Amino acid sequence: MTTDYLVADIGGTNARFAIARGSAAKGFTLDQIQRFRNEDFEHLRDAAQAYLETCHGPRPKAACFAVAAPVAPGRIRLTNSSWKLDRDELASELGLDQLVPVNDFAAQARGAPLCPVEDQEILNEGEAIESEPIAVLGPGTGLGLGLLVPTKSGIRVIATEGGHAGFAPRTEEEIEVGKFIADEYGYVSWERLLSGRGLVNIHRALCALDGIPWTGARPEDVTAEALEAPDSLARRVVMLFCDVLGAYAGDVGVLTGSRGGIYLAGGITPKILPLLKESRFEARRVRRGPMTRYAEAMPVKLIMSDAAALMGAAAIAEAGGL
Repeated sequence: MTTDYLVADIGGTNARFAIARGSAAKGFTLDQIQRFRNEDFEHLRDAAQAYLETCHGPRPKAACFAVAAPVAPGRIRLTNSSWKLDRDELASELGLDQLVPVNDFAAQARGAPLCPVEDQEILNEGEAIESEPIAVLGPGTGLGLGLLVPTKSGIRVIATEGGHAGFAPRTEEEIEVGKFIADEYGYVSWERLLSGRGLVNIHRALCALDGIPWTGARPEDVTAEALEAPDSLARRVVMLFCDVLGAYAGDVGVLTGSRGGIYLAGGITPKILPLLKESRFEARRVRRGPMTRYAEAMPVKLIMSDAAALMGAAAIAEAGGL
């Protein structure tokens, strides 16, 4: 008998819900996917109830909600939203026997290897070692990093705050960009460059270095212009972003021993795939001195679908937790 799970990916602006069917071993299918704007509902409960009212078929009895917030016992407050989540209270209100709240990137990490092959873009074929860790990293609103560690009882998900490790510039231009960001923030993390806000930080820095006024461009403006205009400052911004992403992915690989592979996730990289391939991403990732061959052997894949977090939530619901 197939078990259905209620799964959700809840950010600061939007909440996506779906019914997941299947298993981590055989794969999940996502049905009745819907997206709601948080601002249209006073409480998370209201959005979840509204979603369930639209669904056909029996209501699931188990759920996993991936939320953009630190997850700890008690009431969870979303980082960029007024919504709150109390596990037991919400489970009762939705008629659930089990509700597992997890950090959104923990779900993203768990779901990366569950995505269908057609939703994955291979950036480096490599040769995965199945018994070794897998790293899942992704620039979006922030910079997430999760690890998947194979164990005898299944895959263990380790959520990290690796995006807040210190940025390590490799070129003169990156040093100058780093100085610009340091003058404003003091501490310069990788996330200060590798995120939506990071694109804006790089754009502002390069404008300042070129002695021109900043245009007020948003992240989506920068990526759109970069794709359309080869000689634009925006193209320079995105290429530097890709180079830095390669350096970060390479550092993550050797720091965590991710010989099971590296997945890129998040909302930015699929949109700039042509430029990612043109950039020095892979060269910067593998340039590790005596560890270059070690890095070259790591498979690198880009998740092109936004379904990873929902599939990861389904696998976590099936397991009853992380």
